[in-house]
Amino acid sequence: MSSKDVLQALRKRHFEAFRIQDSDVTTYDVRHPELVMVGKGEVIIGIPANGDADPIYDRAETVSLGHVVKLLPAPAPK
Repeated sequence: MSSKDVLQALRKRHFEAFRIQDSDVTTYDVRHPELVMVGKGEVIIGIPANGDADPIYDRAETVSLGHVVKLLPAPAPK
């Protein structure tokens, strides 16, 4: 996956939450585009605390773009 693919999903005119799936089938839901930093070879995803609707991250995960398999629509929040 390229950085341009992720940036396109983040910059969509009417942002739609999406899920990043990596090669070991780990998924990361992106509900706040401002919590994602895209680099040339990796993406850093801010993960909010459970149940927190504010765009404030509790922890962050770094994922190599070479391991990103696909971008999917995110499921509705619970």
